[in-house]
Amino acid sequence: MTAGAPARPSLLAIAGDWILPSRTMRRRLLAPAVGLGYIALIALLGGLRSDHVFVGLLGLLDLYNEKTRLFLREFLPFIATGAIYDSLRYYLADGTAGRIHVAGPYLLDRAWFGIGGRTLNEVFAVHHWPIADLIAGFAYLLYVGEFLALAMIEFFAGRVAHAALFARCFFAVNVLGFITYFVYPAAPPWYVAAHGFGPAQMTAVPSEAAAHRFDALLGTQVFQNAYGHSVEVFGAIPSLHVAYPLMAAILAFSLRELRWARWPAALYVPVICFSAVYLQHHYIIDVLIGLAYAGIVVGALLGHARRRTAQAT
Repeated sequence: MTAGAPARPSLLAIAGDWILPSRTMRRRLLAPAVGLGYIALIALLGGLRSDHVFVGLLGLLDLYNEKTRLFLREFLPFIATGAIYDSLRYYLADGTAGRIHVAGPYLLDRAWFGIGGRTLNEVFAVHHWPIADLIAGFAYLLYVGEFLALAMIEFFAGRVAHAALFARCFFAVNVLGFITYFVYPAAPPWYVAAHGFGPAQMTAVPSEAAAHRFDALLGTQVFQNAYGHSVEVFGAIPSLHVAYPLMAAILAFSLRELRWARWPAALYVPVICFSAVYLQHHYIIDVLIGLAYAGIVVGALLGHARRRTAQAT
């Protein structure tokens, strides 16, 4: 070790920072109380599941030690996003009943991007291939994990401000998406293929659509189980599946420490865009709007973070 250089903490010391409870940290009851209140509220409203209990108990991280408290604080936007999304099942259907856009998105997509009088979704419904099913399926499984993994890498590397930027971008783009679900509720391609252009059937259940071919190839029920927990059918616009990967790519190119992730993240964007259309979950219009939302959010929050940094120096 170079003379005068500070000693690097051992792995045991780092692990101890996380594993051992703090003896000096002042405890607060607000976060645990909110978490337990969330569990109680969902139990009263109905539909309490184990994942709700897990989310509620995350509030206990605020009591354990300084590291777990910091983790809870910086990743709270991710947790809040999940709670808000789950809450849509209580009021989204009632708030959008009677004004679902079924034919409009289809006709617009066919007019702008149609091939031979059909949307690209309809072309892929006829022409599809096992290798594309696998690629699209895996891509559709990774869209949240990629974004969350990069945020965690930055956090555990000590770049807490970067992790916080990821979290704020995630929360903001989702809030914009959820608002759009109310303002312009839109049927996805699989719904039109199954039910036609008539008045929206509010009793329709979420579907894995063409992703069932992925499960069939691998003998799994991954997508069937995932969409069994979905809370919305008429939320095709925007495609948040493509929003997260684009934000991840922009942040990777903007943060020097993530230069290793730049090209993998960039290459993932066109793959997820293709997958969203190929699997019958989104029209091309939905994808473009999702990309626009991502660009607006990450551009605004990244610019704000840079201005704050410049003011602090």
